Amino acid sequence: MDKKEALKIWDYELGNKEYAYDFAFRKIKRSDYGENNSVGWVIGLLKPESLGGSNYDGNRCIMHHNTYSEKGDNYPDFTILNKNYTVKYDEKEDYYYIEKGENKDIDEGGLV
Repeated sequence: MDKKEALKIWDYELGNKEYAYDFAFRKIKRSDYGENNSVGWVIGLLKPESLGGSNYDGNRCIMHHNTYSEKGDNYPDFTILNKNYTVKYDEKEDYYYIEKGENKDIDEGGLV
């Protein structure tokens, strides 16, 4: 996707803000689309094409580049920054969305 199209999605989803947060609460900056830096972002698919998803507005999501990398092709369940997420599909409205689940267990020695 080119930057012009990505910025149209940003404007539709987030308005004219210069900074925002993706669903994993990573800070992103409007002007840093496609950049691999601390506030860079991309448009990713919630249901990957490799698993039958298609590239349309109802399957697209603005994500920090690290969030996108960590999610990868995981579907419907995935974990990012120690938080579990599930991609759900609204058949009536024909769109995918993310539902946050429980945090991963943490014990005294760190992550389980």
